[in-house]
Amino acid sequence: MLGQIASFMEELHLSYREVFEVIPYRNLIIMQKDKLHEAHGELVKKISGKELATKRRKK
Repeated sequence: MLGQIASFMEELHLSYREVFEVIPYRNLIIMQKDKLHEAHGELVKKISGKELATKRRKK
């Protein structure tokens, strides 16, 4: 339980009092799931059908 309190404090930038006394556990779980996370990977580029056809012909 102490590890979970520490992770709530660090990830959600809350004080010990807020995590332990003020905010209900269920709300903390929801807040942790709703927190924005970094996305990884490439950006998807939109191209037209003509551009796609020319790429296929070149291969």
